[in-house]
Amino acid sequence: ERTYIPEDQRHANKNSQGAFCYSETIPAPTGKDDAQQKSDMELLRFSLVLIQSWLSPVQYLSKVFTNNLVFGTSDRVYEKLKDLEEGIQALMR
Repeated sequence: ERTYIPEDQRHANKNSQGAFCYSETIPAPTGKDDAQQKSDMELLRFSLVLIQSWLSPVQYLSKVFTNNLVFGTSDRVYEKLKDLEEGIQALMR
């Protein structure tokens, strides 16, 4: 944390809700059998909600970390998540 986040930002970030992903409440299949009983649309919907739950936290990383390696990586992850979001939305149409 000390390496990547400047001192003045470190404590302010701990209170920010944008830094967290709350995916525990997303209704997900609990195992292989449960997943196989879900329709394709239900699985796509679950996947979309899960991906969307990570978009803001990953984008937040780009703003918080000053290290170029972390910044570039979080930007690439964000772009991949956006691509997945768009792909799933296309499949759901």
